[in-house]
Order: sequence, then C-alpha cells, then structure tokens
Amino acid sequence: MDIKNIEKLPPGAGKVLGPYLDELEKLYNGAMISIFAYGSVTGPDYDPRTSDINIAVVLKDTSVKELRSALKIVKSGIRKRITVPLFLTSAYIKMSLDTFPMEFMNMKDTRLVLFGDDVLADISANNEDLRRECEYQLKGKLLTIRQAYLEQALGRRGLERLIKMSLRALLPVFQNMLRIKRGNPPPRGRTEVLMEVGEAFNIDMSAFLEVAHDRKTEGRIAGKPAESFIDTFLARLEHLSGIVDNI
Repeated sequence: MDIKNIEKLPPGAGKVLGPYLDELEKLYNGAMISIFAYGSVTGPDYDPRTSDINIAVVLKDTSVKELRSALKIVKSGIRKRITVPLFLTSAYIKMSLDTFPMEFMNMKDTRLVLFGDDVLADISANNEDLRRECEYQLKGKLLTIRQAYLEQALGRRGLERLIKMSLRALLPVFQNMLRIKRGNPPPRGRTEVLMEVGEAFNIDMSAFLEVAHDRKTEGRIAGKPAESFIDTFLARLEHLSGIVDNI
C-alpha cells in the first residue's frame, strides 16, 4: 500500500484511519491524487474524546458517480469520528483560494500528507482576501452568538457549550489575523494563538484563555457562571471586528 505518515498521527487516530485509507486507495486506485489530514488531529490540541478526524481526498474527478462509490466507506468512518472527507480536485483548490483563503491556508499549515502528492505545498492567499474573510467570519459570529444566547441563556450547560464552540470556530480567524499582521504561519496551539493575538493587537484575551483551558462540562467556566463570560466575549469580538477593518 502507498499510505504514509500514519505513525505521525496520534495513536488512536492512526489506528482508525489506516484501514479507512486503505479502502479509499483500493476504491479509487489511479484516480486519486492525494489524501491529507488537517486540523486538530495533526496538532497539539487533539483530544480523542472530543476531536474529529478531518481528511481531504483529492481526485481527478469529483462527479456524483465517483462520490457515490465511497458512500459505504464514508458512513463507516462517521461512526469512528472520521468526518465526511472533503472531496476536491486540484483545479477546485486553485480557483477557490480567493473564496476560501482562510480555510485553505489553515489546511496548508496543519496538513499531513497520507497519500500521493502534497497538493497544498505551493498555494498562497492574497492578504486582502484573507482580511475580508476574517471580517466576514467575525461579524457573522457576533450575530449568531447573540441569537444563540437568547435561545440558550436559561440553560447553563447550553450557554457553556455555546461559548466554547464559538471559541473553537473563531481560532482559525485569530490565526489568520496573525498571519496577515506578521506575514508568517501562525502558532497551532489554542493558548499560543490567544496570547499572540492579545500581544499583536493590544487586547485583553484573558477571558478567552479561561474558556480555552476549561475542561469541565458543568455549566460553569473556570469555576464561574458561564453567563459572566458573555459580555466580555462579545465586547472583545466587537473590538476585534473593528481592528480587522484596518489590518
């Protein structure tokens, strides 16, 4: 088999992914250009209890006929925390860098090639495209958090989940704000990202750090009611939304 670098993944993830990738390789044979893992599974914040395993499969053809043949494999993977893979072509990646610059640059930063070519090695994103997507994501998240707060505020655990999920979704935005500001790949770990954002943009990120470090699911964060974090959380996002306009 031509699968490689499995040993560089966390042991549990590698054990699950190995047979899955073998099945994909047999299925697509010469039609597959690359498979790479990306996201938390290749970094310091991977948690086998809560983290999903993200992979992308680059094919010569991503027609429905080709996708249909992978249905059983994909379904079996979902039960093992392997998310539905991104099925891409090389042409799609190139023409989408201006539309999804943040996503593709984060994939590039975190990728681990498991089969075939390193299709992301030479990609780059325009800073203005990155800035625009960061702005869109930050301002959109402000709206969705406010809406979700009105739905979840009477439930402590629901509010805690909302805050923690929102922070996870925002970390790629913070990483790319650092990329634009400093011109080099951002750090991977949550703590490092949050601390560097605070330093680079002169903003107090202590509340975000408390959220990132809390591992309990008791409806409280750092021993305090989750409710007490909402005002600060939204105020910091408002401030960062203003900053991103002028990076």
